Order: sequence, then C-alpha cells, then structure tokens
Amino acid sequence: MRIFLAACLVSMTFLSSIAVAADRVVARVGTEPITLRELTAALDQNPELGRQKILDLLIERRLVLVWAAARNITAGDDEVEQVATSIRERANLPEEQFENILQAQGESVEMYRANLRDQLIINKALGMALSSQTKVTEGEVQELYLKTYPRTTLFEVSHILLLIEEGASSEREASVREAAEKILSEVRDGVSFEALAAKYSQDTTSAQNGGRLGTFKEGELLPKLEEVAATLEPGETGGPVRTAAGYHILKLLSKIQSEPPSFAEVRDTLEKKLLMEKEEPARDRWLKELKETTYIEIFPDEG
Repeated sequence: MRIFLAACLVSMTFLSSIAVAADRVVARVGTEPITLRELTAALDQNPELGRQKILDLLIERRLVLVWAAARNITAGDDEVEQVATSIRERANLPEEQFENILQAQGESVEMYRANLRDQLIINKALGMALSSQTKVTEGEVQELYLKTYPRTTLFEVSHILLLIEEGASSEREASVREAAEKILSEVRDGVSFEALAAKYSQDTTSAQNGGRLGTFKEGELLPKLEEVAATLEPGETGGPVRTAAGYHILKLLSKIQSEPPSFAEVRDTLEKKLLMEKEEPARDRWLKELKETTYIEIFPDEG
C-alpha cells in the first residue's frame, strides 16, 4: 500500500475527523458535497494552512474517493480493525483510553473508523492509479546504488610542513625547498619521520603528533598532496610538494579501499527512495487530470 502517497495527499490528521452534516455546502465534487462544517473543523485544527489550502485538500480527497467508488474500490471491516488496532498499539493505549481521547477531540469511534476506511480506500486508489506510472527498474536501483555508495580510497597521512610566506622571494623559495629536500633525505636514510616532524614541522598541531594529519577520502586532501599519496605505498615518503602554504614532505601511513554496504542490504531503501521521487509528480499529474475531468463547483464564501 502506498501509504506515504496518501500522507502527501491528505497530510493532516484533521482530515480523519470529518463528518458530513446537513449544513451549508461550500463545494461540490461531482455529486458529493463538502460542507461548511467539514471546512470549519479542518480550519480550526490547522489555521496556519488557510481556508483555500484546506478546501483544496478536501476537494482532492473527495476526488480520489469518488474515483475509487466508480471502480468499486472498498475496504473491509477486518482491514479497518487491523489498522485501528495497529495505531492504538503503537500509541500504547488501552482501547477504553483511546476512545476517551477520541471523544475529547469531538470524534466518535464510528467517525474514526469511517475515516480510517476512507484512508484505506485512498491508499488503494492511489496504488491502482499510479502503479503503471511509477515502476522502478532494477537498473535504476543499481544506478542509484553506485551513485550513493561509490567505492573510494582512504589515505592516512602524516606530513612535515615548511612554511613560505606569501610573496616570498625566489631566494627564499629555493632555500625552503632545499631544507625540505634535506629533511626528506634524512627520512630516507632511516631517521624517524615522527622525530623530524616534531623537530622541523611548522604545522605545530600535527607536529605534536609525529606529523599525523589524519585519514582522508579521495577528494578531501589538497590535490597535489593526494596526487603524491596515490603513488606511495604504506610507510613510504614523498615530496617535497609545493602548496600555497609551503613545502610538504608526505608520509603514507595506510591506504584503504573503502567497501560500501552490499547491494542486497540497501536495495529496498533505494527502491523506496526512487518510488517516492516518481510518485509525487505522478500523483500531481493524476490529480490535475481528475480536476479537469470532474465537475467541481466552489460556492462563494458568505463570510
């Protein structure tokens, strides 16, 4: 059942407390009236929506029920009872207390069940009307899976940074690069990278931790640093790498290929997401067609 679609169509709980009464008719859908009492009850509970929006929703609701009646779409007593019991159990309320709450809201058990029946009919009608327009293929689900869960590489890196101030002379640039190359040579001669980071790195935050920068997904590191990291094996060093900050000597601590959840684990969730994306515009198109092919009369507001 496409309950989320019905929720979009009649997305307010006030629509489940409607009673047709012999009072002034404010609109008519086919031969079915919408009364002032219905409209007032809905407006009292959701004043922020305004009269016109609520009337539009009542008309849409009635349109679907009229369409369903013409196709003999019904909901049996056992279906209504099952939904009523489920709602009450989720609220963790004994039946008597639940009925008392309904009465306090001005709604009888009979009214409540009648409107649950209408909601079930709406769900069935939407499912029947939209099923052909909202099919999701396996290929679409797999495509969304690849987009949502791309495989990526995780780089765990450390660095030693020698800063270069903006606008530094070419002599200063050459001097800092030479210093960086000397440090890199020491690393490759077996001197501890962590000790050299603590001694020379001007990134004071990482220097206190042996130069460790952290773990980064592809695209999170500066492009020049990632380019070098991608060429290294765990434990290897590379550089010097020039960035806007200065010269970096990079050490790759680990390189891990992240594994997304299996397709089977997330398939149903992805399919529901695609369905919802397709169903909203399909529902809107269908309602528009109903409005264009059904006699609807809205009577002037008499204040």
